[in-house]
Amino acid sequence: MQIQTQRGLSRGRLLAAATALAMTTTLLAGYPLTTQHAAADELSPRPITHEPADYVAPSSYPQQQPLPVPEASDDDASIARGVMPYHEIAPAINEVMAASDRVSAQVVGNSVEGRDIYLVTVTAPESETETARQAELRDRIRDDAASVTDAELAEYKVPVWVNANIHGNEWEGTDIALDSIRKLSTDTSEQTNELLANHRFYFTVSLNPDGRHNGTRRNAENYDANRDMITSATPESRVLRDLAPVIQPTFYIDLHGYTRVLQVEPTGPPHGENYEYDLFLPHAYDMALAAEQAVVEANIPGNTYLGEDGKPTETNTGKIKIPYRDIRQGWDDWPPIFTPQYLTFYGAITNTVELPHGRTDDTETNQRNSRINIEVGNVAMDSFIAYIGEKSDEVQANQLEVFRRGKAGEAKVNIPADIDPASVPEPNQWAEIWDETDVYTTEFPRAYVIPLGDTQRSETNAGLLVEQLLHHNIEVRQAPGEFTLGGVTYPAGSYVIDMHQPLRGLANALLADGQDISQRVPEMYDISAWSLPLLWGVTVDRHGTSGEALELPASDTVTAASAVTNSSVAEAAAGDYLELIPTGPIEYQAVNALLAAGIPVSVLDDGRFIIGTDAATADTVQQIVDRYGVRFSGTDGRALCEANRGYAQPRIGYVGAPEERFAFEQLGFTDLTEVSVAALEDGSVTLDSIDVLWIGDTARFKIEAGTNAEQQLRAYLDAGKGIAGEGETVATIATQFGVAEITAASGPDTSNGIVRVSDAADAPLLDDSLQTAFVYPATWYENLGSNVRVEQRYAESETFVSGHWGASDGGAVQDAAGKPSVVTVNADSDGPRMVLIGHTVNFRNHPIGSYLWIGRTIEWLAPAGTAATAPDCGEPQPTGTASPTEAPSKPTAAPTGPGETAMPTGTAGETAIPAGTPTADGRQESDAGALATTGAEVSMLPFGTMIVIFTVLGAALLLRERNRRRIDADS
Repeated sequence: MQIQTQRGLSRGRLLAAATALAMTTTLLAGYPLTTQHAAADELSPRPITHEPADYVAPSSYPQQQPLPVPEASDDDASIARGVMPYHEIAPAINEVMAASDRVSAQVVGNSVEGRDIYLVTVTAPESETETARQAELRDRIRDDAASVTDAELAEYKVPVWVNANIHGNEWEGTDIALDSIRKLSTDTSEQTNELLANHRFYFTVSLNPDGRHNGTRRNAENYDANRDMITSATPESRVLRDLAPVIQPTFYIDLHGYTRVLQVEPTGPPHGENYEYDLFLPHAYDMALAAEQAVVEANIPGNTYLGEDGKPTETNTGKIKIPYRDIRQGWDDWPPIFTPQYLTFYGAITNTVELPHGRTDDTETNQRNSRINIEVGNVAMDSFIAYIGEKSDEVQANQLEVFRRGKAGEAKVNIPADIDPASVPEPNQWAEIWDETDVYTTEFPRAYVIPLGDTQRSETNAGLLVEQLLHHNIEVRQAPGEFTLGGVTYPAGSYVIDMHQPLRGLANALLADGQDISQRVPEMYDISAWSLPLLWGVTVDRHGTSGEALELPASDTVTAASAVTNSSVAEAAAGDYLELIPTGPIEYQAVNALLAAGIPVSVLDDGRFIIGTDAATADTVQQIVDRYGVRFSGTDGRALCEANRGYAQPRIGYVGAPEERFAFEQLGFTDLTEVSVAALEDGSVTLDSIDVLWIGDTARFKIEAGTNAEQQLRAYLDAGKGIAGEGETVATIATQFGVAEITAASGPDTSNGIVRVSDAADAPLLDDSLQTAFVYPATWYENLGSNVRVEQRYAESETFVSGHWGASDGGAVQDAAGKPSVVTVNADSDGPRMVLIGHTVNFRNHPIGSYLWIGRTIEWLAPAGTAATAPDCGEPQPTGTASPTEAPSKPTAAPTGPGETAMPTGTAGETAIPAGTPTADGRQESDAGALATTGAEVSMLPFGTMIVIFTVLGAALLLRERNRRRIDADS
């Protein structure tokens, strides 16, 4: 029975009070009605996925609406560095636009603090017809590369994208980009005229304006946008993601700093296994060599060069640093979390430029460093532009081939180790270096399937995954009917990712498990595993291999995930209670929305939530179901007779990086307080106003004896309040404050990746359906006291799925195998409860599947709230055989509308309700005056009492109807 039908039954039970409506309408006419339960949209969780921005490309070039100019700020950190402050960027662009018909500019996004992010385009003027033709060719190059002719390629303007200042306190890239804009817009030479007739140059001149102004590497929410290209948690990274299919760059240059000597990529191994490296590396390395030659020849005073010992020197050695050649391991392009590595999947030749001179505390030195960096960067940019003018036809052909291979489903072209340079086309200097340490291969599947139905671990998480794929421009299809693939039968509505698509490299990077590369590389620069299915808790099946003659089911292209955008309510059994089993963050959002709407929620020991629905709450519940797409099941509510603990949103204090707050907000929690040792010491934060304390291990929350912080935390624990957290720090707290005996051990600091875990059979805290987790590094717990219960362990075998354990730092995966990965304190005894989690459940807001464990932990530690009203839990009492009546004693119910069920009428063949039996709405029928179908004599209530009862019932119906209409109108 769906929610709508259940709501109809609640109305039907009130039909007996209809005769009182005339009376109650007169009584209530002069009184305003208030909504008992708030509208379902009052809770606004932080989004987990983000729709692409509605970017409106110019219909012709130039587009020269002046950029809005922000207020000047004397606090801009750029000023002390001697570079252009943010508030002067827009005027500088406006000035160039006013002087040249080659320059266009627009705002393409906003930072966390609301600053505009600008896109500047420099190209020869185009009519609307010419601009439309460029857009048509761009899409055909990507989506139908095999049909594009050489003549059409020659007609296409090659897109070049220069990105600057994604790290806010790496300032000079913005100034370099502006210098390039000025040169391209003012140079009237034949060479530049031809360049702009055949290319478009795009500049995102300051992608992190908050960081630029504030002097921080990260954005205003303390996030590194250049580690965010998969998760897209920052507005700054989403500008890159959303512009990628619009610009579709053939060349991409990312301006950074500071590495003490000019550094121009490509990177060293390990190389991303999903890239078409034979098409990428030749020109990427050749561009770096061209920049090296130009900078060496410029011989800029104060610049540094790469010495023979690998250290920077001001002596011109003839070399800058090129990681592919000079850093053979560790500075890698393995994870696609950086903007250049992400855009390589679009077939772009990418190079990151790291400027040499860094930050100091001396203003004069800072400004000198900036002048040198800008001069060096300008020389490098000039060399890039010259290279583009000379080689763009070859590179464009390679980009077309990347898309063609993907659409055709051809096997990945792998480069053998120690290849003969003479056997490959020029430029072939790269082949002199390539060896077995560079060889990383993969086999693309024919398709992935994201099933719906019983085999899907979490339909709501599956919907999130589909949304994320779509936001990354991955083609997703949906089968309208049941189908069988690879011997597996899938229900209608299941999603199919046909890997014969242009961005198959990106699709596979997001969907594959990844590799364990621990034995191949001694160290890694950043994360080493990021599989969305494994870390988002979604069942995804892999089928076949590239080019295999595997018949895929009939399917339709989708633009949104129906599992999320269309509510999916399970058929409910008879009864007035609904049960919700959390499988991911969306269910916790829905529960928190129920609480925000004032609906009592009970939670069972295994984490299931139960609510009662009545006439006053049904509409609100339906709104929440529609909004979140969660799946309720009907129940008689008798589980509440065993244990009925009310749930309420706790006040959460969190210690740690921004991931902590983001995760809680994405789960729908609203009462959040950041806690630090310093804040506890100075009294700006007190633990009296906190119900649950979450300790992120990255915070290094160290409490010294005898301090105010220690006194506060001890008082908090004495009050019986709960603590949860990750890694070693929370174990230290447990031991230091005498809550439990626990020893924490961890793998090497740099080790990170995906591990297998298994929940303990006799420990109900966690859901055993989620069997993979992210670690950075892995922590496990040993020497456990008697009040410590093991909730989960690392798998005994095949513990490490993918990533880099960091074996060179000491330790091995076997050290963690079978060891407790999650433990609880005082689960079965008195004292403050604690939850210790050995994996990293919210790393950069990426392991979305682990949010289930966060939500369950918070619920388990939270103080009790208002519970759902339990049904009558007594045993039904037999009443004997009722005497039949000659005619129905109960009026026949009026005809019902669609989806509504008529009330029993007492005619032959119907079963009388025995005395003492709970009704479907949880009320117990009385032995007196309630059994009209039995024919037994019953005592009637006094007439005045009956009038009051009918008046209240009628008022309730009228209140409910008016509230329902108000909610419908609001929605």
